[in-house]
Formats: sequence, C-alpha cells, structure tokens
Amino acid sequence: MMQLNDRENMILKTTIEDFISAGVPISSQKLHNRYFHSISSATIRNTLATLEKKGLLKHMHTSSGRLPTDSGYRYYVDTLIPDNTSMIDEYDNVSERLSAVADNLEDLLQATALMLGKISRLFGVVLVTHQQRSILTDIELVQMASDRVMMVLALKSGFIRSIVLNLDLAIKDSVLKIINQALKDRLLGLSLDEIQDTILDRMRETDVYDHEIVQVLIQNSDKHFVISGDKLIYTSSFSQLLDYPEFHEIERLQTLMPLFNEESLEGYFDKYLMADSENLLIGEEMGDSNFTDCSIVTNPFGNANIRGQMAVLGPTRLPYEQIKTILTNFTEIIGNVS
Repeated sequence: MMQLNDRENMILKTTIEDFISAGVPISSQKLHNRYFHSISSATIRNTLATLEKKGLLKHMHTSSGRLPTDSGYRYYVDTLIPDNTSMIDEYDNVSERLSAVADNLEDLLQATALMLGKISRLFGVVLVTHQQRSILTDIELVQMASDRVMMVLALKSGFIRSIVLNLDLAIKDSVLKIINQALKDRLLGLSLDEIQDTILDRMRETDVYDHEIVQVLIQNSDKHFVISGDKLIYTSSFSQLLDYPEFHEIERLQTLMPLFNEESLEGYFDKYLMADSENLLIGEEMGDSNFTDCSIVTNPFGNANIRGQMAVLGPTRLPYEQIKTILTNFTEIIGNVS
C-alpha cells in the first residue's frame, strides 16, 4: 500500500466522499471554498495533481474536476475509513420488523434483502448456503391423486419444501400412512446430507422397503432431499439503482438487468466471492467485465442451521463506510432473530 502524507490523505478522503455524495467531479476551488479555507487553491491543485500521478484520482478532460479511480476507492476503503461498529439509525425498527417474520425463515430472508435495499438505497442480496446441514424435523406424505403424492419436508432451520412424486401405481391411504410412519421413524433428526448418504441402509430392513414410493426416494435421494441445489438467493428491487446516473443509459441497463436475476447472481457469488468471509470488490476487481462500473460489499452471516452472505451492490461510488455499518448491523440482527 502506498504511503500518503496527512494533507494528501485529507484531500483524497474529502474528494472521494464529496464525489460519492454528489456524483460530480470536484475542483480545487470547490475544495478550498467548502472544506479547506486555510489551504490555498494552488496548494490544493498541486496535491490533486500528485494524487492523480499516483493513480488515485483522474479527470475526464483538462478543465474538469477530479473523481476517484478504482485504486483511489481501494486506498480509501483500506486506509481512510475506520472499522465502524456503530449502529444504523434504523436499527431498532429493522430488528422489530425482522423479528415479526422470524418464525418463517424464507420470509425473514426475503424481508432482509428488501430492507437492505431500502436502507442502503442500493441493491440488496441475501444468499444462503449449507442449508443441507439443516435437521429434518418432520416429513409428511399427502395424497393428491391415486397415483400422485406430495412429500413435505420441514427442517429445523425453518425451511419447508414440498416435492410431488408421480407414481406408476395407485396407492391406498392406509398404505401411505404406514410408509409415512416408517420414514418418520428412520429419517427424523438427520441432516439432508445424512439422509442422502444413508437412506438405503435405514429403509432396507423395513416392511415397506420394496414399495414404489420408498424406492423412488432411495434412487433419487440426491434430488428429493435437497433444497434448491444447496443454495437459496433473495434480492431487493433493482429499481433503487435507477436513482443513480450511472444506470440511466439504456444500453447499460440492458447489459446489467439480466445479471441481477437469481441464477446469474448465484453464479457470480460462486465464482468471485469467498463464501465465509467479508468481500469488498471495486470496479475491475469485480471480475466480470459487465460489472466494471460497480462495487459489491458482503458480510457472512449464520447460525447452527444456515450460513450465507448478505451483500449490497451498486455503482463504484458506494458510501462504503455506511454500507459496511449497515451490513454489520444486519448480520447482528439476523443472528439474534433467526
């Protein structure tokens, strides 16, 4: 990391924060008039020129003000803003609203993504991983038709999943109850991973082992005892990003919008982000060339049943200090209510 003197740090920090707030390149005259009355415009100009030579600032044309480069943002994030442990103003309200939906984990995670987007005024994402470790707390077989059965899985983490089994033969209610009880006796209290690995041996000695339903579950355990490929993703509305001039160009929107769907985001998280760590990627660090004008900040969250990442994504002029505080607060809230 390069070393700057106190004046360079002070002017760089102010330039970046003014640009984050206003979205307009800042001139030496504006810095002098608004922030540094005791420093001459000439001295400020020289400092800005030095910071530009070091690759931390740039200007679009000769007479324009300066704006940060990706390297400038990186220096700012790593050196000029503190590790903030303060609380957001909305902390109590967020905690109360999320606690109200805590009984349904999926509602809780969707509400978290929506509130992340609303409070940050950016794009909020919650990605859940490792829910395969969730313990099966109940299983029910529900007759839909004589040859169709719905299997409902309830997990300790709060997730509930249903799978429809299409059978070759009709099944009586009385037989269905016997099979259901056999599944309860041998599978409850196990994780989904354990069920996939051991269902054959656990069901082999039962009277219903040869029944079509049991054989379907054994032969396709990796499909039936799973939650959405071991990942779930929740997002806020994309519309908050439309408040930023960076996303006003139609061509830019047409490029970005397909990347904000669940499948694309899940692929991006898998490829570019460390799952169990904080991530902060700026501009070209994003990896995907379609995101080179964007930044993302993430925090891991989790408890004994689930783990995942919360993220805020937006233009490179994110209010990084504020976003880090928001994510720290949300991580704490989810840890307390989930």
